[in-house]
Parts: sequence; structure tokens; C-alpha cells
Amino acid sequence: MKQIITPLAGGPASIITAKYAIYLAKLLQVKLTAIYVIDENAIQELLKSRVFVEIEAKEYEIDMEQQSKLFMQRIQTLAENKKVEFEALILKGEIHSEVVSKARELGADLLVMGDLKEVLSWKEALYSEGERMFRESPCPVVIVKNPQEAERLYKELA
Repeated sequence: MKQIITPLAGGPASIITAKYAIYLAKLLQVKLTAIYVIDENAIQELLKSRVFVEIEAKEYEIDMEQQSKLFMQRIQTLAENKKVEFEALILKGEIHSEVVSKARELGADLLVMGDLKEVLSWKEALYSEGERMFRESPCPVVIVKNPQEAERLYKELA
């Protein structure tokens, strides 16, 4: 194994996912690449439904870019504290497509992602970014399900 990737969305659950990915990368002595995807489809939908006008959509996208950079710096600090080789990628596009494509491009050996949201319908399952990432991943996938255990394992790393 040489490469673990983890898609992150920026919330508290993503920090737990990142910590578990850092734990695995340290344990396996491999590089960790974190991927944050700015969802251009969501921005376009907000424009189409007239929630945003063009200038607001541009401002929102700039805000998302700034937030993603700050979040990835935080994750980089967590990785550096545990002496894990780390790379942060901020991409734009359709979330699952960008992550799956980058996994192929990097030759990822493992994808570590947060817990999948409960889906209430077949349609939801087909369009859920997490479900699609899970199904289309070119490598094995680890789902982080126990936040307390992930936190404990991260803290125990030297």
C-alpha cells in the first residue's frame, strides 16, 4: 500500500473521518491525500432555481474556496502532528466523479470516507454522492462508523 485518499466536506464528521484516515496512513506508513470538492452542480442548481443571482453565486463559490482552504490547513496540521505525509487537493465539479477520478489517477489503494447517510428512497440512493462514491470507487473503501473509536485511535498515535 502506498496511497490513501479521503474525501472531506468540511464539517465535524469530516474531522473524525480525517483523523481515522491519518491513523491508517500512520499505521500503514503511506501517504494520505485529502480531497475537498466544491460542488459546482449545487451552485448551478441554486442559480437555476433563482435562489442566487450570478454575482451571489460567484461570491458563494469564492467563500467555499476560502472555507475549503482553511479546513484543509486544519487537517494538514492534524496530519503533521502525527508525522503523516499529507497532500490536500481542492477540486471543483461533481463530488463523486472528482473523487473517483482522482482515486484512479493517483492509484489509490484505499478510500476512507465518512458514514453514509440513511437513504429513504431508491432515488435518493441513486443520487447520493456518498453512495455513488462508495459504489464507483476503484479501490477498497473504509467507512468510518464509530467517531469515539476513531478519535481514540488518533489520540493514541505517537
